[in-house]
Amino acid sequence: MELESISVVIPLFNDEEIVEDCYRSVTDSLARHRGVHFSDYEIIFVDDGSRDRTLERLLARCSRDRRVKVIEFDQNYGQHAAYSAGFEAAGGDIIVTLDSDLQISPDEIPILLAKIREGHDLVSGVRVGRRDSFLKRTLPSRLFNRLVVRVTRAALRDWGCPTVALKKPLAKQILRYGDMRRFLKPLGVRLARSVAEVELRHRPRTKGRSGYGIQDLFDLALDFVTNFSRRPFQKLSLAGTSLFCLGILGGVLYLLLRSSFSVALRGQAQVLIFSATVIGLQFMILGFLGEFIIRIYRRQNNVPFYVVRAVHAGKEG
Repeated sequence: MELESISVVIPLFNDEEIVEDCYRSVTDSLARHRGVHFSDYEIIFVDDGSRDRTLERLLARCSRDRRVKVIEFDQNYGQHAAYSAGFEAAGGDIIVTLDSDLQISPDEIPILLAKIREGHDLVSGVRVGRRDSFLKRTLPSRLFNRLVVRVTRAALRDWGCPTVALKKPLAKQILRYGDMRRFLKPLGVRLARSVAEVELRHRPRTKGRSGYGIQDLFDLALDFVTNFSRRPFQKLSLAGTSLFCLGILGGVLYLLLRSSFSVALRGQAQVLIFSATVIGLQFMILGFLGEFIIRIYRRQNNVPFYVVRAVHAGKEG
């Protein structure tokens, strides 16, 4: 079987202290595997609006390595925007995403590629032996996994693993989905014909600190629910409609009992019927409004997902 070329996309944000280690580790690994597991490679570093010397150090490497490309954002847009920009710039047949901390080693890339060659469009990593803080990273990640599974109905074991390999046609298809690109893996799973997972060894972080905190994961989860699915609003509409109908039915029964059978119910029954009707009507209206707002947002949203200040192509050293 003819070997494909690969593009490795790595986002960085205020990572000046790990740029050198990241570059050396990735290039050394890819050079060892070139010609065995893939025909050629390129490395696309995306500087996500860093305010330290990250970009300066990336450009120093780019100026001496023709296989390195640096995409410079004008400000911080987040990891998913960085991956999306890397997808647009990628020239390889297969795109692989890595985190700059390399807690998943680049030596694991051949495992992903072997699974892709079995016929899968997207292969996602499953972190084995996680070395992150349980309360700050592992627990929130597990909760987010359950949320994504409930919304997408696709039972991946580790939605939060940043290491993914996907075929270029699938990546180009993902890029056509506008603002929903911020959730690359759920969108990729939805669009792919065949998805697989492979276990990857997870290493402890040696330098730097994670850019994701509990607040960031909460914001991501909320953003995911409101952008990737209309189900919350649909369920709110359904609950409101059901409660409103029960209130109306209760009111009819109350009037019937009082007028036809002279049954006098206590005041609590009147309050309960009135509350159910009003609250149900409010939920129903909120759900319908949410549906309309999402549809308008998806049609009219022309705000750019990110702005690229410059693309720096690699040169021979």
